[in-house]
Amino acid sequence: MKAEISSLQLHIFNGEWDVVEYGDIAASCGSGYRFNLHRATPLGAEWRLPRESIRAQADDIVRWLEEKDWRGIVNRSYPTGLGTATIEASKPAAHIDDLLVKISTGKVADGISVRATGACEPGDIEELDELMFPDGFSGNTFPPTEHPTETPKFGMSTPKPGS
Repeated sequence: MKAEISSLQLHIFNGEWDVVEYGDIAASCGSGYRFNLHRATPLGAEWRLPRESIRAQADDIVRWLEEKDWRGIVNRSYPTGLGTATIEASKPAAHIDDLLVKISTGKVADGISVRATGACEPGDIEELDELMFPDGFSGNTFPPTEHPTETPKFGMSTPKPGS
């Protein structure tokens, strides 16, 4: 899941993304668990869309998703005055049930938000938490920003085994 989302992020913007939801804490679903992650282009910076308009940016992302075999792609562009577009898709082969990309423009800065909801995987969430956090969960310690190429940091590998 992280590899697929990172690839999309790199297509949109090859730089540091704000981490809204890191994606390392499992959430319950049915009789299993899933992971969710959320990244956004830099907030507080005068960041602008790589394409000349919301519609051009949305069309570019949709083409890219189609080329990468994403499914159920829905592109919702709204009237020009709203300055927002959303794209939804899924990729079952990558264990992604729902992808939501929100594109918006503003007077000072633009923004793109990428949210992914993982597929509901069978398993005991409490057992998974014990494997990931053998010393117990000590709170979120994810970085405020992250480049898409950075290796994911998960409880079971933070700190790295043996360190």
